Amino acid sequence: MHFSTSFVAVVAALLSASTVDAHMVITSPTPFNPEQLTNSPLDPSGADFPCKFSDTYTAGNGAVPAENIFPAGSQQTLSFKGSAVHGGGSCQLSITDDKLPNKSSVWKVIHSIEGGCPSSVDGNLPEDANGTGASVFKFQIPDTIKPGDYTFAWTWYNRIGNRELYMNCAAITVTAAVKRRYAPLPTAQTANHVSLSKRQDLPMMFVANINGCTTSEGKDIRFPNPGESVQYAGKPSNLMGTNQPICSWKDGKPGPIPGNGSGGSKPPPSSTVSVEPQYPTPESIPVSPPTSPSVVLPSSYASAPIASRPFNAPEVSPGFFATQKLSAPGPSATPASPLSAPNPGAGAGTAIDKNSSNSGSGSGGSMNGPCSNEGEWNCFGNGLKLQRCASGMWSAVTAVAQGTKCTSNSGDIDISVVKRGVVAPAKMHRRRGHGSHLS
Repeated sequence: MHFSTSFVAVVAALLSASTVDAHMVITSPTPFNPEQLTNSPLDPSGADFPCKFSDTYTAGNGAVPAENIFPAGSQQTLSFKGSAVHGGGSCQLSITDDKLPNKSSVWKVIHSIEGGCPSSVDGNLPEDANGTGASVFKFQIPDTIKPGDYTFAWTWYNRIGNRELYMNCAAITVTAAVKRRYAPLPTAQTANHVSLSKRQDLPMMFVANINGCTTSEGKDIRFPNPGESVQYAGKPSNLMGTNQPICSWKDGKPGPIPGNGSGGSKPPPSSTVSVEPQYPTPESIPVSPPTSPSVVLPSSYASAPIASRPFNAPEVSPGFFATQKLSAPGPSATPASPLSAPNPGAGAGTAIDKNSSNSGSGSGGSMNGPCSNEGEWNCFGNGLKLQRCASGMWSAVTAVAQGTKCTSNSGDIDISVVKRGVVAPAKMHRRRGHGSHLS
C-alpha cells in the first residue's frame, strides 16, 4: 500500500504528540543502569552519544549482570518495553571492546534489522510504558569474537515521526564457545582473535540524525554496510530503495547509499517475514581408504568446515562516526551468510525454526542446513555416503571408505566391511570426541 506524503505527515504529527513515557527501551540484554535509563532518543546535538551517557545517566557500577554472559556462537534475545514504535524502522546491534564507551569508541555491527524494528506496525502500539507487545528478535554472538568484556549497543532509526536516533547500551561478557558433545570447537574460534577494532569483516555502526546527516521520513532505512547477518522484519513496500541516499547533509548533499556488506547494492526482500541467515553448504572432503582392517571416520564428519573469504576494507562514508584506521584487507574466518528463501510460517520479527531434524537412511538423500539431534548419522546413496549432525548443522557429505557400506540404525550407523563377498558387520555408536571408531 502506498501512503501519500500528506498522510505520512499527519501520522507523524500524531506520533510526535504521543507521550514520551511510552518510548522504547531494551529489556534484553539488560541495559546499563536500567533504573535510571530514560526512553528518549539521543540529543540531536550528539551530546549524549554514545549510550545516552550524560550528567544524569551513567553506566552505574558497570558490572555485567548474569543474564548478559553470552558464549561465542550462541543465539541471544533482543526484547523491548514500551509502545511508541513510530511505525517501525531499522535497527543495528553492535559491540565495542570499550567497557565504558566514549565518542572515540569503535563500534562493530554483529546484526542488522532492516525494517520492522522494533515492530512492524503503521503507527504505535496501544500506549503502555511497560508494554511488551513489540517484536522479539534473535541474534547471534559471532563465534569469532574473542572471549572478554564488551559493551553491546542497540541503535534504532524510527520510520515515522521526528528524525531521531535511539541508542541503549549494555555491559556483556563473551565466553568461549560451548563445545558440543559430538563436535570439536569451530575452527573460526581459534583462527580469528584479532582485536575487535581492527577487524575488517565486521562493519562500522551507522550513525545519522545527530551529526548533520538526516534520514528521510516514511521509509525503513537500509544501512551502508549491514554486515553479513541481516534480517528483514517489515513490509517490503516500506523499505527504501537501493539507489537513494540514506540521509542528506544540511547543505543538501546526499549521504551514503545502501550496501550489502561489500560495497554493492542489495535486492529487496521478497516477503514480509524475516529471514535468518543460513550457514553456507560445506564443500565435500575426500576420504582416503583405511590402511588397517578397522574403519575410522574422519573428524570432518563431526564438524562442517567454516567457509572463509577475502574481505575488502570498507570505505568510510558520510554518516559514520569512523574512528578506525583502516588497514590492508586480510582473510576472514567469519562464515558467509547468504539469505535463504523465507519460511511462510515465520512471523515478522522472528527467525526461521532451526529445531527441525530429519533422520537419514541408506535409501534417503543428503541433509542440508540445521539439525537438532546432535551426533545423529545420515547414511544414504546405497550405503556409500555419510554425513553427521554436528554443532547444529548437517556436515559435509563424504563417501565411506572403499570396501565398506553403511546403514542407519536409530541415529547410529552400522558399517559393513565388504571383503570377498563376506560382510562383517561392525556397529558405530555416538561417542565423545572428534572422531568415532568402530568397536
